[in-house]
Amino acid sequence: MSLHPFFRLTTLAILSVILFTGTVYAQTQHFSGSLDDSRPEATYTFTLAAGESVVIRADAADSYFDTVLTLNDPNGKTVSYNDDRNAFSLDPALGYTAVTTGEYTITIRRYSFDDSGAYELTIETGDETVLRQLKALNKVAFSGPERIIDTDHFRIHFTLEGNDSTTIDYAQAVADTMEEIWQIQIDRIGWPAPPNDGDNGGNSRLDVYVMDLMDAEGYGPLGTTKGIGDAGDNPNTTAVEQYAVSSVMRIENDFSESSQADRDPITLMRATAAHEFHHAIQHGYDLGDQFLWYHEATSTWMETITFPKEEDATVYVEFNYEYPELCLGTANPEYSQLMYGDWMFMQSLVDVYGSGIIQRLWERIAADEGFDALAKTLSEHGDTIPAAVARYRIQNLVRDYKFAPDFGGATVWLEDRITAARQWDFNGVQELGANYVALTLPPGTYRVHLANDTSGMLEMWAVTIKHDQAASSYLGRDGVVAIGSTGYTYLIILNTAYDDDVSDCHFQPYTLDVRATTDTPAPIERIWDAQYFLPLK
Repeated sequence: MSLHPFFRLTTLAILSVILFTGTVYAQTQHFSGSLDDSRPEATYTFTLAAGESVVIRADAADSYFDTVLTLNDPNGKTVSYNDDRNAFSLDPALGYTAVTTGEYTITIRRYSFDDSGAYELTIETGDETVLRQLKALNKVAFSGPERIIDTDHFRIHFTLEGNDSTTIDYAQAVADTMEEIWQIQIDRIGWPAPPNDGDNGGNSRLDVYVMDLMDAEGYGPLGTTKGIGDAGDNPNTTAVEQYAVSSVMRIENDFSESSQADRDPITLMRATAAHEFHHAIQHGYDLGDQFLWYHEATSTWMETITFPKEEDATVYVEFNYEYPELCLGTANPEYSQLMYGDWMFMQSLVDVYGSGIIQRLWERIAADEGFDALAKTLSEHGDTIPAAVARYRIQNLVRDYKFAPDFGGATVWLEDRITAARQWDFNGVQELGANYVALTLPPGTYRVHLANDTSGMLEMWAVTIKHDQAASSYLGRDGVVAIGSTGYTYLIILNTAYDDDVSDCHFQPYTLDVRATTDTPAPIERIWDAQYFLPLK
């Protein structure tokens, strides 16, 4: 895969203004541009000296055009990121004080891959006084007078009037829930506390804004978490991070517009709060890792750990099961729900290595980008990414999860049924994705050969389910399977290839050549609990 190209605009209206008032100065540059399918991103470079500050804002010509800003330091590492500058704007703004002298890069891109529009970009550099304007841009304006509840670790902001209005009882429930989550995720489980936010929001407590985030049609988030402040070390960890930041959280004020409005709003609030607070913990390790799916899969998994009876994670399983052939961690916005459903991948790791492996993964994410973090975490256990993903794909087939009773009737997508001994052609499977193929042949022994795979990266597993047990066997690219008169037998074809550009995935076609044989079947590799298995349709 190739990374999305960066596009530098060549026809720009640039205006620089330098203002001196004693030692206070600011230099401002203005740029104009537009983004569409032919130019999905644009980048600009500028120089900062160590200790110098910058505020960058993008203003779209159309209030419905949603853009995102990402600031990278001279080493190419993301040091600041912003989607929406406040709760009432799709326009982003960010601020940063340079740790390293050198050339910095700001990238503006579309939030949605099918959106387009014009924008104005402003880059203002100077001393720390330029950051004052960021507070004004980021200030959250409620629809009514703001009220506050302070707890040991959080400041809850809410109002009783206008669109954002909630009740005192609901706001207090948010406050109590946040402290309960802190006790579970920080005190009991042992995740490190996120950095405090200085005086953002009025004091150093982490800020939670209770607001109307969804429109009348139910569009909009249940909650959001945004990294704020300068990137640096999180004093609450033993390691020395470079890109840890504090966070500000928003929680929906009543969940009345949610598609799950039939559920108790307090239950939805608690699941959402558990999810969003863990994003704040993640920001305490690293802001802006290129894999958003790490963030969403982990936070969704943490819902099941924090509030197992109130989790909202299992609602994503059906969508996740429907598209197993796609890249693991795909960044295609059309399939963005997959990264939430991949909480099951985190659970799959935990089922083998214990829950500490997820925290260890995040310690690696703080130092390494993309799949390197996962590969190094697994290597500490003598494991590899293809092997871990193969277990995950098998586990999804047999539904070997403690939450499977809440999956409803969801099963992984059945690609095809092999009903005769001959060649079968398939459209293919993407990187770390899998096809599931049923073997509905007459009882006997069959050799399956994987052909016409030009990549050489596809491998096969056979899984036989009888009663409440499943047996998996590794076939590689050629193996023998025994078909009995009872039970179910499936092939899993896994693409073991992967790279860090999960936005650019490709289908690898292949052929299965199935022939009767008297050879010995492949040995059983593992026995799985199949009490929740459902036949694929």
